[in-house]
Parts: sequence; C-alpha cells; structure tokens
Amino acid sequence: MANNFSNNKVITVTATTDAEGIAQNKVVATGIEIPNAVSGNAGCALIKSIALSDASNTSLECDIIFSSVATAISGDQGKAVGEDVADLDDVIANASGFVQLGSSDHTDLIDARLHTKTGIDLMVEAAEDSKSIYMHIINRGSTATFAATDDVKVKIGLIQ
Repeated sequence: MANNFSNNKVITVTATTDAEGIAQNKVVATGIEIPNAVSGNAGCALIKSIALSDASNTSLECDIIFSSVATAISGDQGKAVGEDVADLDDVIANASGFVQLGSSDHTDLIDARLHTKTGIDLMVEAAEDSKSIYMHIINRGSTATFAATDDVKVKIGLIQ
C-alpha cells in the first residue's frame, strides 16, 4: 500500500551475499543500493529502524555501514574489509555511520531469524547526482552460513 500522506518510508532490499560460511569480521554484503532513500538528489533522510531477515537462520551479529557511494569495501563477500581493494578512502569519506545488530536484537523463527533495531536516528545523505544510499554488512559474530545468495533481506525504515 502506498504511503501518500507522510515522509515515512520503508525500503526493502536483498543484501546479496555468497552461499557459504562467512567468518567473524568478514564482509557479508557490500555496495548494496537502497534506491530512492532520499526524496531528491543529494538529499538527506533519517534512518529510524532496520529489520534484517535471514532465511538461513543464522545468529548474525553485524555492523551495517551506510555510505553515499557504492564503492566496495572488499573484493568479495567472505573477505576482510579492505582485502583486494585498492583504496577504502572513498567509502570512509562518504560514510554516514553504522548500525550494530547484536545477539539480543533477533528472534528465532525456527526456519529463519528476524533481527530488529529501532530508535536509530542516523542521518544519511545521498551523493550529489543520486537519490540512493548504499550499505555494507560485516559479520561481527561467529561464522554465518548462508544457503543461498538471496537469504538476507533488509527493511530500512526512514523519514525523508
């Protein structure tokens, strides 16, 4: 159902990853576009909540980094931040911040897990010629094994 009466918005994206075990401090997903996160080019939005669903039922503890650029933070999923990339300066310079999902931020749904963080209040900004922001997910817990590349979905609740 369309929301025509407020600037509140929920955007769902697939955090494409590798169908494999991804160890602690390794990249789960990188450069995932969140389209139309802001209402106009170079605009801002306030992230209020995140719901991450994991169809592989892992206890994923992670950092989600938000940036105005799609530049990768690693050469591939399952690698360390900075591994096989020439320069992280672009991502760091354009990062808006991060949100941490910890072990107490999920519920076990038997065949899947739902991780939720509310009350975030993180201001993000798109690039000069874009309405999109980008996210990168880093595993901060034990090894997370994903059965399929599309097992991780993220809903971002924001105010534009």
